[in-house]
Amino acid sequence: MPFDTRPRCARTLLRASGILCALLFAVSTAHADPTVLKFAFTAPPTTWVNTMGAEPWAKEVEAEAAGALEIKFFYAGALGNAGNIYDRTINGVAQIAFNSFGELSSQFPKTGVVALPFETKNCTESALALWRIYKSGVVADEYTKVHPLSLFAFPDFVLTTKKSITKMSDMDGVKISIGSRVVGQSVQLLGGVPIALKPSDVYQAVQRGVVDGMILSWAGISVYKVDELTKYDLDMPLGVGPGFIFMNKEAYASLPEAGRRAIDKYSGDALTERLAKACFIAGEENRPNLISRGHTISVLTPQESERWKARVAPITEEWVKTTPDGAKVLAAFRAEVARIKAGGSL
Repeated sequence: MPFDTRPRCARTLLRASGILCALLFAVSTAHADPTVLKFAFTAPPTTWVNTMGAEPWAKEVEAEAAGALEIKFFYAGALGNAGNIYDRTINGVAQIAFNSFGELSSQFPKTGVVALPFETKNCTESALALWRIYKSGVVADEYTKVHPLSLFAFPDFVLTTKKSITKMSDMDGVKISIGSRVVGQSVQLLGGVPIALKPSDVYQAVQRGVVDGMILSWAGISVYKVDELTKYDLDMPLGVGPGFIFMNKEAYASLPEAGRRAIDKYSGDALTERLAKACFIAGEENRPNLISRGHTISVLTPQESERWKARVAPITEEWVKTTPDGAKVLAAFRAEVARIKAGGSL
């Protein structure tokens, strides 16, 4: 090696400059701008899906990613509404999105198994069973355009009305607001008159006598303030509404390694279990609140429950016939529900 003839001070300065450059490069790398993921949240930030689900999930993901990710929320339809948020997620307007399957039911017919009446007793069973049949591939073909982070369910449906309904004859001619085709079929078979309305329009509809009540989740009764007008709530297993948290496939594939690891760690099984527990809590919390506001909560007697179940059975029969692999999907869903009841975990 040639002898360095430069003065010692020059050599020292050169070494110091090299060390400084290395330090500056390390600092700049450590503080590189994070990948920003826009999370389109179609509901207000106060909803249980956010407070007990999406928000704590995002904080855990960001912490695990150690600066590689920033999840930025856009609430209450700022990036899309219930009707277009799926397409906007596919097109990359949002990288992550939450919504119900309500207006997407025709695109996800197999997923509608959770909405069938008298299949489960609560949203926890429904959420876990739905995720399992996706994970096992039974309904996976419905999700080729997105990267699912969780499939879950909303709190159990309840019939909230201005008059007491505890038996089938009480349903005769009662006008009920419904949010899905299956629920509408149930109301019609039970003797009621289904009227399709958006949840946000129901308050005025009840107030003006357009409808006598509505079927929605326990939590939703207070969210839409319908509890101010109705006083009777019937707890009955008429299915649940499924929900999702999707991620744009290209956005997921392009994540930095640390970001992908963080997303994977806290999504899937972990996020579904979080939301399954949260939906149960959200539903149960509102029952005593309703009672304190003067509501009467009723349940069907065992005999009456069997009558209602038999009356709405054609809905499940038709669903099996008209849904691709309907019998297979229903059998898989029922098997998972049975495993969950027996204590099986994800």
